[in-house]
Amino acid sequence: MSVGLFDFLLISLAGGAIGFLAGMFGVGGGFLLVPILNIVLGVPMELAVGSSACQILGPATTSLLARKIKIRDLAFPLVITGGLFLGVIAGTSILEKAKNSAKIQLNGQPIIVADLVVLVVYFLMLLTLAVISLRSARRPDSELKDAIFKNRFLIPPVATFPNLFEGTLSIPVIAWFGLALGLISGLLGISGGILLLPMLIFGLGIPTHRAITCSLVIVWIVAFQSTIAHALHGNVSIEIVIALLLGGTIGARLGSDLNSRLKGLQLRQQFGWLLLSVALMIGIRLIYMLVS
Repeated sequence: MSVGLFDFLLISLAGGAIGFLAGMFGVGGGFLLVPILNIVLGVPMELAVGSSACQILGPATTSLLARKIKIRDLAFPLVITGGLFLGVIAGTSILEKAKNSAKIQLNGQPIIVADLVVLVVYFLMLLTLAVISLRSARRPDSELKDAIFKNRFLIPPVATFPNLFEGTLSIPVIAWFGLALGLISGLLGISGGILLLPMLIFGLGIPTHRAITCSLVIVWIVAFQSTIAHALHGNVSIEIVIALLLGGTIGARLGSDLNSRLKGLQLRQQFGWLLLSVALMIGIRLIYMLVS
């Protein structure tokens, strides 16, 4: 796909906004970038997904360097990496099959299978996460002690992560969660931070700022794996990636600086409204696809 100068500038601005979100919330930003590239700029879905996955490496690296990650911060991300890798391969394969499928007819309209699958999954996922984030926005970090998975489902072997929280986690449970996270990441071109952040905060009871740091490390790992997988399938546009990185790297640094000045409750509330806004945008696009 050839990118003109005007489109290049628009994509760079989008990359700056996405990088800002990556640094501020500890997410890769692909959940917003893929819909913008596909819905607003008309980039084919497979290229939007693959290029988004590749672009995330820039802001994620900048955000990690700004936070000065220590060795002890790598323990949990390394445990989850195996499941992530297998999930990314599976998700990428599903997208590839959808890309190669013929168009289907809905209400007499030809619909591209890859577009429909990705947008429907995006809509359901973002709407669910938005509701969860907004409902919990009134609860400070000190009230997140009764987490869903903390000290539960202790299938051996188990491990502790004292730098994150007080409690024990099952390594098999972490691995299976990584598999599911990687599957969705490979399919949607996201880094997984949008799912991982609520899981770390509400599922494990990790304080928001610590959860964001942990999420950023995993975001980088997933982005690296997804880039390789999508590049092998020809779903990465170098022109789009360069345009996104130009703005994304600067935005990530600004977002990281702002993150340190906000309280955890404020971050969760703003995150929830952002998710809801993107879900509504995707919902409008789905309606347009089905009735136009």
